Amino acid sequence: MDIKAVISISIFVISYLFIVIEKAPRVYVALSGTVMLVLLKIYTPQEVALYIDWETLSFLFGIFITVKIVEQSGFFNYFSLLVARKLKFNAVKIFIFFPAMAALLSGFIDSISVIVFLAPLTYALSRILKFNPIPYIIAEVCLANIGGAGTLMGDPPNIILGSMFNLGFTDFAKHNWIISMVAAFTAILVFYRMNRKDLLRLNMALKKEDLGKLVPEEAIEDRFLMKIGLSGLVSTVAILVLRDFIKEKVPLNIGLSSLIPAFTILTLKGHNPKLRNIIKEIDIETLLFLAGLFVIVGSLEKTGVMNLLASSVREFAENGKSMASILFWGGALTSSIIDNVPEAISIGYLIKNLIPLLPYSFTLLIWAASLGLDMGGNLTPVGASANVVGYTFMENHKVSVGWKKWIFLSFIPTFAALIVSWLLIMLKHAVGFY
Repeated sequence: MDIKAVISISIFVISYLFIVIEKAPRVYVALSGTVMLVLLKIYTPQEVALYIDWETLSFLFGIFITVKIVEQSGFFNYFSLLVARKLKFNAVKIFIFFPAMAALLSGFIDSISVIVFLAPLTYALSRILKFNPIPYIIAEVCLANIGGAGTLMGDPPNIILGSMFNLGFTDFAKHNWIISMVAAFTAILVFYRMNRKDLLRLNMALKKEDLGKLVPEEAIEDRFLMKIGLSGLVSTVAILVLRDFIKEKVPLNIGLSSLIPAFTILTLKGHNPKLRNIIKEIDIETLLFLAGLFVIVGSLEKTGVMNLLASSVREFAENGKSMASILFWGGALTSSIIDNVPEAISIGYLIKNLIPLLPYSFTLLIWAASLGLDMGGNLTPVGASANVVGYTFMENHKVSVGWKKWIFLSFIPTFAALIVSWLLIMLKHAVGFY
């Protein structure tokens, strides 16, 4: 191993450590690591751009714009309040249905956006109905991550792996969606059993006169934004599905699938006062963080570390069942401590280097890795971006959670979902459907 490989490993480990301990904003850590790699001549300034996955970043940029438009319209709050009213504000039904809704919606919006609107609504309901919001919000976060594992656009790790291996929306939906839904159903049952007594007690004490305080229609702030935002989301999904059938003839990449609807809306309707400055409200920090991570992890590929690692696991790699299990459980456990985004980039490069050694299709490893990374992130407050959003929201609203309580509430449902997913992956391997 030469000096450049040692330098790249050192910067990779130090960057991960600083991301985990959260002593500095993670975007600054990622960008500092990138600068150090250039200063130490692992990259030339021109090479840096070659290791950034622009397809993933452009897709996220486009979807951030469209989701922000829908969010500003008030549609998310309206829809959730409407569902709560249809359920007659029954605590048990809400506890089951809202996480189920998070699982379904996250496959088509993304887990982060689902929690951005669902956590505030759940908190508002808890104030009126006098229940503890912590089990509800943690269940919603966990189910958003589990449901997001089912599609290309559901969780950031899927977008990264899909872009790296040119896998489309229908590929992920065909192989991951059923598994994620079975896992979601399992997790909801476990969450319910863990909280059943408290939920039944709450229903008995519920004050019916408080239910009339919530009027769903009042949550809609702008019907025009709601219509164009929803049309943008539908168009994104439609283009992603269409792309899988025409990509051989039309070079329509994943990034363009979200950029086309987003910029069509801004071009035609950008004069609207609420759209004029919407790009300033996009989560640019996340995009810069990802760009930096691509460069840091890419340095391991450039200096041959990933190739060396692939060679060292060759014995396991030749056995599809063993390798899929290692990536699934390894990804699940490590992503609970380290954000699953850098994990996805690292595993993606590892799989790329393993492909020449495999006597089976590499896609088995993609499905195993993506499911493990997406679901394993549930175990701690920092395992996935949706967790950070939900955890931070509760802490900012004086709802004390803490790591101990989070792990206590999330561990058993997540472990049950992981077991079910792993068994179904083993079944996929046995029947050759991967």
